[in-house]
Formats: sequence, C-alpha cells, structure tokens
Amino acid sequence: MSIIISPEFKKLKNRLSDLILIHHELLLQICPNIEREYLLKFGSLEYELYKKDVKLSMLKRKLQLIQIQINTKEEIDIELIDEILEEEFFKYKENIKKHMDELNGAMEEQHICLLSKKDTKRLKLIYKQCVLKLHPDLNPNLSNREKDLFIQITEAFKNGNLNALESLYYFVPNKKVEFESEIERLQELIECEEKEIAEIKEKYPYNKKELLLDDNEIYEYEVMLNNLITQFDDDIQRCMDEIDLI
Repeated sequence: MSIIISPEFKKLKNRLSDLILIHHELLLQICPNIEREYLLKFGSLEYELYKKDVKLSMLKRKLQLIQIQINTKEEIDIELIDEILEEEFFKYKENIKKHMDELNGAMEEQHICLLSKKDTKRLKLIYKQCVLKLHPDLNPNLSNREKDLFIQITEAFKNGNLNALESLYYFVPNKKVEFESEIERLQELIECEEKEIAEIKEKYPYNKKELLLDDNEIYEYEVMLNNLITQFDDDIQRCMDEIDLI
C-alpha cells in the first residue's frame, strides 16, 4: 500500500529543515564567530575596564570600612579590611578570570582556517540533507545509532569540518516514508524555530553583528572604552591618595 504525500507536507518539512539549518548555523557557527570577532576587537579593552571597575569599587569599599573603624574609634586594621574585601569581591575576581579565559580562547581560535564559499555552501547542503533524515523533530523514530550519528554530524558542522561531514554522510539512511498526520506538528515546530531564531538575533552576540561591520562604529566604541578606562584610572588614583592620607 503506497502512502500519498501531500505537497503541503513536503513544503512544511522543507521549511522546517531550512529553519533548523538557520537555527543551528546561528548557534554553532555565526554567533560563535561574531563573539570571537567581538572579543578580539574589544575584549582586551572591556577586560581592562571591568578590572578597573572592580578595583575602584574595592577601594571605595576599603575607604568605607576604614571610616567605620574611625567612627567607632577602633584601631585601623588594614589586614582585617583586606580579608573582608577579598571575601566580598571574590565573585568579581572570578568573573575577571572567566573573561580572560574567554579572550584567550578567542585569540587561540583566530588562526583557524575558514572554508571557501564553495566548501561552505557544500557544508550547508550536506548538513541540510542530514537534518532532513536524522533530526529528531523530523524523524521521531530514530534508532540510538542514528541519534549518535546525528550528534557526530552536528559536531562536524559546528567545527566546519567538511571532510568529516562528507564521511559521516555515507552512513545516513535514506528515509522515504512520511505521514500527512504530522502536518499540524510540523506547523508547531516551524513556529517554535522561527521564535527561537528571532530571540537569538535580538541578543548578544548576534546583536553586535552590525557594530562589527561598521569601521566608524568600531572606532567610536574603542574611543569610548579608552575614555572610560582613563576616567577609572583618575578615580582610582584619587581613592588611593585618600587612603594614603588616612
């Protein structure tokens, strides 16, 4: 008994596979590349700015703790104050370390060889075919082997590894049987994918895409960051001078 596949079902399935490809490309390639470029251009400045912000906050807090001891007529105990500061600002120092690790990671990856336009097109084409045949939303009755295969395929796509993707593609089964009763579910999945794609494009790092394409905006943002760093340096020096006078 043959199963008649409606044109609507085929259209919806192709639309969903396109959206899944866009979604995965955003998550696995476009957004990581935008974030890497953003960190390479502004990461060092933002890292320095955050460090100085934390340092200034610690100095202001130190002044506050010293003043409390003065007001209560206690002997100024700098060692105790430093212990309090270390505890209170621990999480901020952890954030500094995390930011530096991200920056180092971006710098390590900047020399990765990018695919040519031709190879990128082929990478996407093969991945789309894999999505059609192996994505769980499109194929709910996958075997464990097929699920594992799709994980490996997604990882190869994420890393832009065309050779690995082409090799894995030989093991993709040829799915032909579809069911028209799944049309409503396909429509729901399409709406979910469209919503998630829209949300990704509204948030970091995708929302930095336009900035990175405009040399004037890049320059202006760098100037702003440098001005803020200079301002923090001035404020830090004032706090340190005030502490020295006590």
